[in-house]
Amino acid sequence: MSIFNKKISETDVLNYLKENPNFFVKHPEILEILEIEHASGEATSLIEKQVEIIKKKNLDVTNKLSEFLENAEHNQNLFFKIQNLILKIISQTNLNDLADFVESFFQEELKTEICKIYFFTPENSFNLETKRVITPEIATSIFSDLFKTAEISLGGLNDETSSLVFGAQANIVEGAIGKLKSSKIAGTLALGSSEIGKFPKDSETLFLEFVIAVFSNQIDKILPSTNE
Repeated sequence: MSIFNKKISETDVLNYLKENPNFFVKHPEILEILEIEHASGEATSLIEKQVEIIKKKNLDVTNKLSEFLENAEHNQNLFFKIQNLILKIISQTNLNDLADFVESFFQEELKTEICKIYFFTPENSFNLETKRVITPEIATSIFSDLFKTAEISLGGLNDETSSLVFGAQANIVEGAIGKLKSSKIAGTLALGSSEIGKFPKDSETLFLEFVIAVFSNQIDKILPSTNE
């Protein structure tokens, strides 16, 4: 078969254009007569199609930039919140005030539905507010199962645990309950939600562990030593 009679395929055209990227520069008149069918069924010129593609790419870049800036702003805001949290924690000299602040931080700054802090000690020890005190015996019955495998328990809560930790009226179904690391008093920091899926078992706990560590360290600074 003569090469002059050979049928030119789409691949041949594509390869030629790749090998000759300046083809349309030399023949701009071709761009004006080429038409591409739009999704709507209407024909559009190649130039219009290129403009459309460029606009879409620019829009994608703009959206990605906006997303990046939003994430940067979110991370910056979170950094300042954490900075404020640390500074406020280490400035507290009263255990009740410290616990009040940490609860408020989670509920007001981080929009956690409910946060509860409890200390496991006989009532009136260290002049704690009664609402924060759970006797060691009751604490064992509530929290021993939660902390069997980890110091932070995540996931669904049964009705009894939910009522004892967050109150029956709160209707809390899931929680992130962490064990305090104080060397002077046992206790827990508990976050709760009435929404399923808020605290799944595979959630990242690094931030909560960090807060518990800073919180527990300040507790040890506030409370007197056992030999005092």
